[in-house]
Amino acid sequence: MEIKKPKSFEVSDKAHADLFNDMVKVLLENDQGLLEQLLTHKSDVNLHSSDEEKKKWNESQIYKITADNGMQLINVSADSKIFDAIKDKGTCTFYAASGVEDSPSPSNISLRGMQIVGQNNIGAGFAVDIAGNAYSFYYNSGHTTITWTPLPNLSDLNKWNGSQLIKITNDTGGVRVSVGTTESLLDKITQAGKTFGTFYSPAGVQDNPSALSARGFYHFTSADSNNKGTFGWVIAVDYRNNVFTNYLDLNLGWQGWRRLLTAADEEVKWTKVRLPLDNDWKIYNSVDGTPHTLQYSKDALGVVEIIGSITGGKVGFESVVFTLEEGFRPLQSTHFIGVASSVGKGSTPQIHRTAIGKDGKVCVQYCSNDLNPNEFITFGFRFRTR
Repeated sequence: MEIKKPKSFEVSDKAHADLFNDMVKVLLENDQGLLEQLLTHKSDVNLHSSDEEKKKWNESQIYKITADNGMQLINVSADSKIFDAIKDKGTCTFYAASGVEDSPSPSNISLRGMQIVGQNNIGAGFAVDIAGNAYSFYYNSGHTTITWTPLPNLSDLNKWNGSQLIKITNDTGGVRVSVGTTESLLDKITQAGKTFGTFYSPAGVQDNPSALSARGFYHFTSADSNNKGTFGWVIAVDYRNNVFTNYLDLNLGWQGWRRLLTAADEEVKWTKVRLPLDNDWKIYNSVDGTPHTLQYSKDALGVVEIIGSITGGKVGFESVVFTLEEGFRPLQSTHFIGVASSVGKGSTPQIHRTAIGKDGKVCVQYCSNDLNPNEFITFGFRFRTR
């Protein structure tokens, strides 16, 4: 802008003319100074906001998520609920005093948190109490309270990092190894390698410890280059509660199944011999009429015992008294010596010889009392089954 200089006043009264001209000169000098300041301001970009800056301000967050001093926007007193205080709000920060009813923290601990909202009455966020415990939360439209979820802390992480990491069952709690009906139990578990696990094997599986199905544990502490177990053990329990063990040694192989005996195994079941007996033999009765019941049993080790007394039958090599059922017969034919009646022989003790064949036939073959050979024959024999 060009500043035009006005023409000076020239009058006969020079004193008044000079005074007026001096005033105009000052005004012009002031205008010139203002113009220079305006031109300087116009060229100084630091004193002006650009269109980009104006756009940034116009699009800036106008909703507060904290108080003006940077503290929490919402304060929840002890007699209020966090849900009621924030459910109608947008994204915000909050403080809940100790004792707030719906706080996830212990009643003596305050809580600070932040809520994020995407839709009306639907919120989520997190909070941390003054003990350092962290929580996430959410609520949906129609909910009447907040759902809180504790977040893991350093102690939790250390616990998990130091925990056992291998699986001993499948993800649903079942066994880790299931043995097929055509597979070998021992081969299948050694294929699991250096590990600890559980298994199930149905009845009839090769190398099963029992004729029944079984479940159990295995543990191999080393493996070969093919990741097959080389040293370890296995414990199996069949569905009749019988327990078996086996051990694998790389140099010796599997040691064979061994059944563990319990107090229950000490109890035996006695079976009475079915009457009538063969070849006219009968149960012997004492003078007071008490019968010497003829019966047999088998313990957990497979030892059979026969007790009882008989009378009145035929003595001879083919004189069968009774026949033992399958599972109670000896490994091979065997003979026993027992007490016989001494009636007619004074006080001289008498004996009998009884044979038990692999077919289970029990025969009184001989009696030393040739006068009364069948007066009294008593049994008290033990032998191992097949």
